[in-house]
Amino acid sequence: MHIRKNTGFKTALFTTAAAVLALLTALALPAMADEADYTQTGIWAYGLENAYYITDGNDNTYTLSQGATVTVTREDGISGLYMIFDYPPERWTVTDTSSGESREFGVNGFIHEYADLEEAFGRMPSEVTVSLPQGTLISEIYGFGPGDLPDWVQRWEPMLDGCDLMMLSSHSDDEQLFFAGVLPLYAGERGLRVQVVYLVNHFDTHMRQHEQLDGLWEVGVRNYPLISEFPDLYSESYDGAIAAYSAYGYTYEDFCSFVTECLRRFRPLVVMTHDFNGEYGHGTHLVCAAALRDSLDYAKDPSAFPESAERYGTWTVEKTYIHLYPENVIYLDIDSPLEKFGGLTAFQVTQNGFRHHVSQHWTWFYGWIYGEGYQITSSDQITSYTPRQYGLFRSEVGEDVLKNDFFENVRTYEEREEEKRLEEERQAEESRRLEEENRKLEEERQAEESRRLEEESRKLEEQQREQEKNTPAETSRAPASDTGSGLPVILLLVLLAAAAGVMAYVYRKGGIGKSTTRRL
Repeated sequence: MHIRKNTGFKTALFTTAAAVLALLTALALPAMADEADYTQTGIWAYGLENAYYITDGNDNTYTLSQGATVTVTREDGISGLYMIFDYPPERWTVTDTSSGESREFGVNGFIHEYADLEEAFGRMPSEVTVSLPQGTLISEIYGFGPGDLPDWVQRWEPMLDGCDLMMLSSHSDDEQLFFAGVLPLYAGERGLRVQVVYLVNHFDTHMRQHEQLDGLWEVGVRNYPLISEFPDLYSESYDGAIAAYSAYGYTYEDFCSFVTECLRRFRPLVVMTHDFNGEYGHGTHLVCAAALRDSLDYAKDPSAFPESAERYGTWTVEKTYIHLYPENVIYLDIDSPLEKFGGLTAFQVTQNGFRHHVSQHWTWFYGWIYGEGYQITSSDQITSYTPRQYGLFRSEVGEDVLKNDFFENVRTYEEREEEKRLEEERQAEESRRLEEENRKLEEERQAEESRRLEEESRKLEEQQREQEKNTPAETSRAPASDTGSGLPVILLLVLLAAAAGVMAYVYRKGGIGKSTTRRL
């Protein structure tokens, strides 16, 4: 029992000092937004087999929709709904009761999906109705009010069209165990485009699919994983695995077809998977590693599994790493502090990721990653199946030299896009420069042509002026020339006139042309 003492003046003095200290602290610290609340949200369901399960706070319980409708209300407005499904759902709708407007969600089939109602409707509705298709398996519904979402609310991005790294993991938890440190290092800290692919699913457990997503979110993965349709079947050898899956109608070729399609779809620059010996000999690990080995060649060949080649095209992976492969060995540094995880190492972040896999804590994996009494805090304390060691199985970009990074000699998609952007800018600048040079040359040509035409015009005008000056002198000389040339004609006319006069005189006197008769 707590007993209050020192009442009166001392208490008042203490209270005043505490209040002043709190005020100073509040003034010194930047204002922080309140965390969004879900506890004051009302939820009523109709058409669910057991409506209690959707608000019991347990992801592992679920209920079946029989064409259910769920009404969600909140006085200060609903900013969003966080939906936890037990199995990938069909599309579902949310209707704003006041306006009658509806929005569709579930497009990507995420089993953990945040529906941002403020973004979808442009406001925070005070009441909405969620319509779930017949057969939907729903585990939890959270309705959040205004404020910042808690960190545990997962806002998944769609699967990638092109990824820097594709991790091919057999089971939910292998990514946190034998591949420890890879995801927080490359996805979380370096922010690379990482696509996780699981060879088998665990939907029949109603638990492990939630542990799977919670663990991925913990270590910094933000693009939703691809989970296959292959069931989880235990075996202790490759032949045992093939036999087990054959009993369910699956062949090794089916696994190769799946992995080949993933390579073509996600176009990874680097891909990694299990030890060819299956780490501790797990049959599914062995099939997984063998399928990737063979699919590297299938993915390049358009005649191999032509359906996915036609849909996605072919693909050549630049680098392939195999866990514990004894050739071209590299050791990842997963024991250095990471800035984005508050100084924890990549290995320690993965330890936190595996804590979400509660269903597997009874196995020997628990002692392997934590030690007896949690004494393991560094990956170098693990002596079997070390998560630090990989071998470069195949490379299109040369051998590793530093031998501590999957991406040695590899330019990431972001780097390639930046190089492309810079090249496009350079080409655009070069185009502008050439256009400017051509414009200046054209202006100079036009200016030179203009000067030439002006010069020709000037010379022509001078010639015309000179011609005009010479025109009167030539006109005055013309009569003299005419007189000189006409003088013989005048003389001839005078002579003719004189001759005519003589003849006329003679004629009058009885001369020429008049006959004379002598009389007898």
